[in-house]
Amino acid sequence: MENKERLPSNKVIRSAYENHYKNGRQVIKVDLVSSTPKIRKMIAEYLVTYRTPTGEVKKESLIGKVYSNVQKGIDSYQFLKYLWENGFRSNPQFTVVRPIAYLKKWGLMIMSKSPGKTVDDWMYDPKVDNKQLASLIAYWMSQMHAIPLTEIRKKSQTRANSDIRRFYEDLEKCIPKEQSRLRELYHHFMKESGRLNTDKEVLLHGDFHTKNVFMHKDQVIAIDFDHHFDGDPAWDVAYFACQIQVSSFIKKGDFDFFQPMVKHFITKYLELNPSYNRQAFLNRLALYSARSLFESLHYELCVLNTGKFHIVDAFLSKCEQYLQRSGYQ
Repeated sequence: MENKERLPSNKVIRSAYENHYKNGRQVIKVDLVSSTPKIRKMIAEYLVTYRTPTGEVKKESLIGKVYSNVQKGIDSYQFLKYLWENGFRSNPQFTVVRPIAYLKKWGLMIMSKSPGKTVDDWMYDPKVDNKQLASLIAYWMSQMHAIPLTEIRKKSQTRANSDIRRFYEDLEKCIPKEQSRLRELYHHFMKESGRLNTDKEVLLHGDFHTKNVFMHKDQVIAIDFDHHFDGDPAWDVAYFACQIQVSSFIKKGDFDFFQPMVKHFITKYLELNPSYNRQAFLNRLALYSARSLFESLHYELCVLNTGKFHIVDAFLSKCEQYLQRSGYQ
């Protein structure tokens, strides 16, 4: 089936857009700019030309995401809408993409397209102050973690309680020479995970990496809440820090290339949340970081099958470093 056959007509998009804005915008035309298949979903981009109540003609780009799992699409749309209505709509500097509509017949969520560039693009720009960038992102995360918990999503498997045993067993088959190190890491994960305890559960993004956060001037905009859940705030912090390190390792060959940025991000987040027990938070951060790196290695070798076996020692060594409670102290 062609991509466009999985999408509603432009007339349907027009109706959904006008219904969202009520009498605020009269659509002149809708153009489908592109449609790209992804794993278990498809991404479409639309350009809407509309007229304001004062007669001014403007354009807005929209992103449409088609979900193969309808319930996941509904959950993601409801969560994005909840965030928009409970803090991010009223703060233009720290915000999320605007939810427009969810068209259940097509499993299609429509949202505004984020302006600017991803953090992954910005942090490699030599003209950018990465510590300032880290501070802004810490403010964004603190704002999300302050939004009241909601029960709009049922408890389910998340990255925080991911199947570490499956990762271990897959990696053991893929890199049998590292069997003893993998086994030791796995047992450490199992032992320490049972001891995890947080003073507070918050709403978590669940996939807060450098390509899901956009910067436009001093505005921070987050996208893609498909993996949201509630849990330990240290998990979101660790995951983002880990994704900076993975990006720098892949592009620069060094996990610690952006270490000043990572440490500043963590320090700023803790400054914004003084009620947290700092040392307990850092201990959990280290464990979550090791788990995230372990999952990232599994993704590279066992899901993408990249054959990049030269990265194994570096990833496992970094996991071991975090499990020794070093790296963020």
